[in-house]
Amino acid sequence: MAKVREQKLAEDLYIKGKKTAKEISSLINVSEHTIGTWVEKFKWKERRNALLGSTNNGLQNINNLIDIYAEKLISMETDKDASDSAKVKLVDAIAKLNKTKDGFEKEHRIPYNTYINVMELIMSDMISKIEPKHHLAILEFFENHTNELALKY
Repeated sequence: MAKVREQKLAEDLYIKGKKTAKEISSLINVSEHTIGTWVEKFKWKERRNALLGSTNNGLQNINNLIDIYAEKLISMETDKDASDSAKVKLVDAIAKLNKTKDGFEKEHRIPYNTYINVMELIMSDMISKIEPKHHLAILEFFENHTNELALKY
């Protein structure tokens, strides 16, 4: 029976990471059958679908509002009767929506600790299966890759 840590990692990868049972199986070294059992037993598919639906709908609604406000702001630029305070309010609303959108997108990313746990599992499996003369090159790649990703996020 797989450990609790692998089950939690598999849950995060399936629900938040949108990975398949086969992909998760190869990443964390747990049988695809076990992952499938967890998916059914703990209703991961339903939870992932609910998350995807709410994520997609939420982002779409925010984008629609931004578009509507931007179009209104553009039309106000050519309207001599439009007040500056109304324009400022629209710009403020667009800025707030963009901030909400950024937060929404960040909230639905794979958590950094999940990424690190997956990479540790991958690295330990790779090290055990690769000739020792390649270990240093692999570790150097891993460190550089992690640093590059950390700078992006």
